[in-house]
Amino acid sequence: MGDVRTRLYRIIVSGHLGRGGREAFRDFRIEPRGADTALTGELDRAGLEDVITRIRDLGLDLVGLTCLAPELLAQTSASVLYRVAYRQHGRLLPARQ
Repeated sequence: MGDVRTRLYRIIVSGHLGRGGREAFRDFRIEPRGADTALTGELDRAGLEDVITRIRDLGLDLVGLTCLAPELLAQTSASVLYRVAYRQHGRLLPARQ
């Protein structure tokens, strides 16, 4: 059986989202971060894979993807449980420390 636990993710894409991009990610908190855009939302594994597919299909560049520690969310949204790297071929890999 797959991983159905929901986790809070912060996904950073390069550039600013237009109307279509904001609509595609309407279920996320969308925040400009300098030249990039941060998307924050709760996802299970299938939802995470769907978002990465949406990012690819919209031609956006994935800059970062962070899973925020669920036990620390009430204290700070900057607590990092783990990070993953995204390669061009679309596979998620554990980030090197």
